[in-house]
Amino acid sequence: MKESFQDSNSHGGEALVSIMAESYSTSLEWKGSGEIGKRLAGLIPPGIDFELVDEGDSAKLIVNVVSDNLEALRISVDSLLTLFSDQDQ
Repeated sequence: MKESFQDSNSHGGEALVSIMAESYSTSLEWKGSGEIGKRLAGLIPPGIDFELVDEGDSAKLIVNVVSDNLEALRISVDSLLTLFSDQDQ
């Protein structure tokens, strides 16, 4: 955990305290046809960061999943893999 403190004189007598919470992240990377890549990208729920890169004859989908705890991260990744499992054919 990271804490930062500033001199109380710089904020009119009030101390500024900032505490950073832990964050966990992972990336999923898929490569294949552009058509399937577009289908997979369309399945990604709002709020999850992703990028679909056209590589000529193929495409690459990079999905970045972030959470404040490992269990929630695992659940998000499992859900994405379940959504994707029937599409990659």
